[in-house]
Amino acid sequence: MKILLVSANQEKVPYPVLPIGLCYVAESLEKAGHQVRLLDLCFERRTARALDRAVKEFEPALVGVGIRNMDNCDYYYPKNFVPEAKRVVAEIRAATKAPVMIGGSAVSVLPREMYEAIGADWAVVGDGELAAVELAKAVEEKRDPSGIAGVVSRGAEGVRVNPQNRVPALDVNTPPRMWRWVDPQRYMKFEGVYPLQSKRGCSLKCIYCTYTNIEGKSFRMKSGEEMAKEIEEIIERSGVRDFEFVDSTFNVPESHAIDICDTIIRRGIRANFVGSGLNPIGVSERLLGKMVDAGFRSLICTAESASDTVIRNLRKGFTRADVENVARLTARAGLRTLWIFLVGGPGETPETVLETLDFIHRHTAPGDVSYITNGVRIYPYTALAGIAIQEGLVRSQEELIDPKFYFSKALDRKWLRDTMIRHSRQDPRMITSERSQHPVIPWGLRVLSMLGVQKPFWRFVPAFNRMMRLVS
Repeated sequence: MKILLVSANQEKVPYPVLPIGLCYVAESLEKAGHQVRLLDLCFERRTARALDRAVKEFEPALVGVGIRNMDNCDYYYPKNFVPEAKRVVAEIRAATKAPVMIGGSAVSVLPREMYEAIGADWAVVGDGELAAVELAKAVEEKRDPSGIAGVVSRGAEGVRVNPQNRVPALDVNTPPRMWRWVDPQRYMKFEGVYPLQSKRGCSLKCIYCTYTNIEGKSFRMKSGEEMAKEIEEIIERSGVRDFEFVDSTFNVPESHAIDICDTIIRRGIRANFVGSGLNPIGVSERLLGKMVDAGFRSLICTAESASDTVIRNLRKGFTRADVENVARLTARAGLRTLWIFLVGGPGETPETVLETLDFIHRHTAPGDVSYITNGVRIYPYTALAGIAIQEGLVRSQEELIDPKFYFSKALDRKWLRDTMIRHSRQDPRMITSERSQHPVIPWGLRVLSMLGVQKPFWRFVPAFNRMMRLVS
């Protein structure tokens, strides 16, 4: 059967992201014997025309749409991507009578509401590789797919959301081989790096995070040997040498991260890596040394706060002392670090905000950058959503399909915004999520890429801030 997959994501701020999840699904459907084509809408200006052309050329019997995010998680300049996804499905409906299934992380976060809002025939939640294959088989055999694990459907009794069907380990999956389905080099022209997934699931208990809802609480890992083989094939087939591990936390468990580094070192792979989601809960000098030897030149550390009170309320599982230790170790290892902070969560006060700012000013290295989000996006079926409902900030889980943000009642929002602006002027290594939405950033990233400047480009945040100070 012919199946057209459509990547609906068109967001390029701060940079476009390769559709790794949809490529996993494409590989699984092809392995099951289907003819598969993937249409990437990220760089299409006229999506209806692109969809109409693809449908006429390919004549699919089933169309699948990947939806990455519900919104951009920015309080000051919010973008809701649900209407865009709904428009894409409507354009598909106008081009073909083939049934439509939707999936992706956005759908897994709020399955019933996303399914109803977008108007697809079916939705796939959780790991799409198994559910999409079973759904496609049912469509081909003209059977009702409503009983398939991981499928959302509508029946006489309303919308039915079935439990997820998760792959037992990533080693059993065919690698996503994204160069077969999209053009990675178009993404590399921005800040883009090639995403690698070495595990799914998360055993941590952060109150705001959706990873456990999407991927489960148990780690399902890819061995260092399989990961290294995948990286070697990517380099050979696409020429890409800039990679980012996009696991929920790269260094938890530490033994798995060390296995990956050891295998990369042993096989002599020459590439540049970013460790995204470095969690202070388990960072050792031994691990960082192996990461440097493997080719890591920068890290992204999701500390979220440097106040013990807020860290505890967010259920991060570490302390400020752990965060300070990471800062010392990464500076000693020569690893540039992008620090991620969420300001405004439960228990946040002006004093705790200043504790975090104190850490940024005094403990982060000269080459580090701190990215700060004011307000915490409340995602449905998280502990934070329960807190928000108890406090009367929202009425139900279902309304969280629209972006809503948690701000501690002890914080004045104007004071918070003014404080962040003032401190970022004093310390240009700071950038807020609000400032990262500036339209000059995608243009600047493309220029840096054309000039062949070494990544990560976020290291130019101080220069950007100084420039903006001159023109504002």
